[in-house]
Amino acid sequence: MKKFLARFRAAMRQPKWRHGRLSALMFTGFLIVCVLVNIGIRSLEMEYGWRRDFSFNGYASTGEQTRAVVESITQPITLYLLYQGGNMDSYLLELLNRYGALSDLLTVTPTDIAKNPGILTRFQGSMETALQADTVVVNCEATGRYRVLGYNDFQTQGYNMETGQFEITGLAYEKKLTEALAYVTQETVPLVGILQGHGELTLQELASLTEFLYQNNYDSKAVSLATPNALEEVDLLLIASPQKDLGPEEIAQIDAFAKEGGSLFVIRDYTDPMTLPNYHALLKNYGVTPLAGVVIAGEEDDGSYYGERVYLLPYMEELDMTRPLLAADMDVLLLAGACAFENPGKGDGALWVDTVLKTGEHAYLRSPSEANTTIDRQPSDPTGVMSLALISRRMHSNGNISRMFAIGNSTVFTDEYIYQRTFNGQFIMQVMGELLPQKTVSLEIMASPAFHPGLRAGGQALGIGLLVGVPLLVLVAGVWVLLPRRNR
Repeated sequence: MKKFLARFRAAMRQPKWRHGRLSALMFTGFLIVCVLVNIGIRSLEMEYGWRRDFSFNGYASTGEQTRAVVESITQPITLYLLYQGGNMDSYLLELLNRYGALSDLLTVTPTDIAKNPGILTRFQGSMETALQADTVVVNCEATGRYRVLGYNDFQTQGYNMETGQFEITGLAYEKKLTEALAYVTQETVPLVGILQGHGELTLQELASLTEFLYQNNYDSKAVSLATPNALEEVDLLLIASPQKDLGPEEIAQIDAFAKEGGSLFVIRDYTDPMTLPNYHALLKNYGVTPLAGVVIAGEEDDGSYYGERVYLLPYMEELDMTRPLLAADMDVLLLAGACAFENPGKGDGALWVDTVLKTGEHAYLRSPSEANTTIDRQPSDPTGVMSLALISRRMHSNGNISRMFAIGNSTVFTDEYIYQRTFNGQFIMQVMGELLPQKTVSLEIMASPAFHPGLRAGGQALGIGLLVGVPLLVLVAGVWVLLPRRNR
């Protein structure tokens, strides 16, 4: 062995190796090692997701809730990233690969829609999210459910007080992807039944609401109480502005539904008739009593209306369901032409009622039936703080608790402009979470900031230090090099 090493050293000392072949061999070996290390690290990243996310907003990071959802998955799920013509969103692909590294049941499949157009017919988009390049399809073959996510789904908006407009403020990649995983693997999806047959708002008029619910993991369908067992699979019954009274048998069906823990979502407008005794008796059983007339904001209540005083900007009471919105400054809603309910009083021991939305203290009611059509306050008009939305809970004799949310305005759910300009989407999700606390798929995952925060006045020291320190270091390095040479 010693003789072999001695011969090898002697050979390496020869000029042909020292000056040519040795350097070429070492350089080639170095490149091979670099390539192998790169391939190995890449494989480890794809397999275990070891790569750190050092982006300022941590957009590609996953938290405890995501890992808990992934650990609960028992069926294979495919994450399709659609692209076209080789133009793939590399950041989104990296994020999906991080999900794929969390479980062997998650498969990431980049798909070129130009080469695989059949995927556009296999999955259907929605009103808000078209099936196109740079969208993600989360699909579970076992349940037959899928979710299509686009850029709009991954963005959150905030209200800019300076410009008076809503702007993109956050990125909700983790929240939307994780909720989609939970949705497609659920055994059952919460079903909202939309009551029809009494002149209620139609499915077409409620399209914005039902589409929003679908995008947030709720199914919906029209129900008629004339059909036997119409509420058997329904989790939440939506009653939107009926114009005709419900019959005794229909009220009995709703009572039976409520006694089994079913919840009610009631929408009312000021134009709805006040002569619906059976229906109003149902509402009163939950502490909800409608008042006649349209609510007008008082001129003294600055900030309680938008432009005209019939466009109310209601105040939110601090409750469990509204506290997250208040904490995040997401309390801007717009009610165009609202009606009110009697302010809640004491319950009967099995009933709890709270005001959710209210007016300013100078608001008043105007009756649209009066000959005088002015919106100005009249001496006979009821005046004061008025309840615009209520939440109530009733405990039944069998121990079940049913809930009712009632709001005196429909435009907050039917007008697409309001969805885009207010936080009613976040408000709806809080309401749904209150009405269906055990079945709602909405995770408390905070959105990451969309833009890097600018420099603040308090952070000037670092900038000044860099401006002064870098030239100073160059000067010191120059002096250190030149001083030994001054006598040469």
